[in-house]
Amino acid sequence: MGFYVFDLDGTLADCTHRLALIRGPRKDWRGFFAACPADRPIAATIGVLRALHAAGHRIEVWSGRSDEVRAETEARLVRHGVPAKIPVIMRRAGDRRPDDVVKREFLGGAGAPDVIFDDRDRVVAMWRAEGIICFQVAPGNF
Repeated sequence: MGFYVFDLDGTLADCTHRLALIRGPRKDWRGFFAACPADRPIAATIGVLRALHAAGHRIEVWSGRSDEVRAETEARLVRHGVPAKIPVIMRRAGDRRPDDVVKREFLGGAGAPDVIFDDRDRVVAMWRAEGIICFQVAPGNF
């Protein structure tokens, strides 16, 4: 069986309604994360996750989203069809490092996935530089 990782914002959840909060010189990351309950699910990617999970593959969600909103995030994922037993790995509250740096550290705890689904350009580039197959699910230049 394989090990598959899915990003959250832009991959499983449509976060376009809150991107204005992090564009420009003054980024409101706290507001960006706090607005996540209004995200709409991305059904196609959630469908792939569910199919892989149903086939018995190991699935995890790795997110640069702050764990300040863990409860809302996990509840929303379940509401949109992501099985509750799938682990959700998130950045620690207050961690302001770039998401490619934070996510690279996730590799140390779980081992290398066979495939990652992500949207953010610099994160996709990092996964590929690490030798991991990464399906870029959407444009992610933000």
